[in-house]
Amino acid sequence: KKYEAERPKTAGPDPQDLRMLGLIFFTTLLSCCLSFTFNLSATSSKCFTEELPNDYDVTAMYEAKPGYSQLIDIRVTDHMGSQLLEKTAIDKGGGTSLTKNGVLQPSGITKGQINFKTTIPGDHHICFYNRLVPGVRYRDDMQREIKFELLAGQESVDYAQVARKQHLKPVEINLRIMEDAVKQIHMEYHYFKAREAEMRTTNESNNSRAMWITILNMGIFLGFASWQVLHLKKFFISKKLISG
Repeated sequence: KKYEAERPKTAGPDPQDLRMLGLIFFTTLLSCCLSFTFNLSATSSKCFTEELPNDYDVTAMYEAKPGYSQLIDIRVTDHMGSQLLEKTAIDKGGGTSLTKNGVLQPSGITKGQINFKTTIPGDHHICFYNRLVPGVRYRDDMQREIKFELLAGQESVDYAQVARKQHLKPVEINLRIMEDAVKQIHMEYHYFKAREAEMRTTNESNNSRAMWITILNMGIFLGFASWQVLHLKKFFISKKLISG
């Protein structure tokens, strides 16, 4: 009787690894990353609004093309009007220079980034202002092209740099990514849960007000109808059309 040699079994993909890859891919889709390119005319401004939870890390990267005697300022505010960050470009004498927190010069391509952490949940506004150097006359063709990319939450973390600084292995950095992703999902869950509770309270309050307004209207209409019936009855009695 002949026996066939057993073929070595090929190891299939580990289900745990597949789940890990699926989670990483899913969290990547959840990450907030927005990119814009726009022209900003002189003496004008443009704002971008993003709804963010509390204690959220945000990174905004920018690049500005040259513009004659035009200075770009950046300001970040929350929905309460509180200013979280401001970077200003100033002009001294015949040339241009930057403050300690300066961003853009009026000549040459300038790029960089700003980082901030949200202090309250809600809408946050990132505004660009294009102003002229004092003494320069405005022309219609004066504008600067700006490229702007917004990274929020887990997307704002450079895991390659984290791995280099903390000497993390690939498995450890994957675990860090998963941990941050879970924290972000948990944070967003509580934020939207609070928003849902707030909207439910507002809806119930509006329903209650609408009900009382309806009751008040019905009372007014019934009172007016009763007064009209009594008035007509009194009128017909006075004219002896009906007996009292």
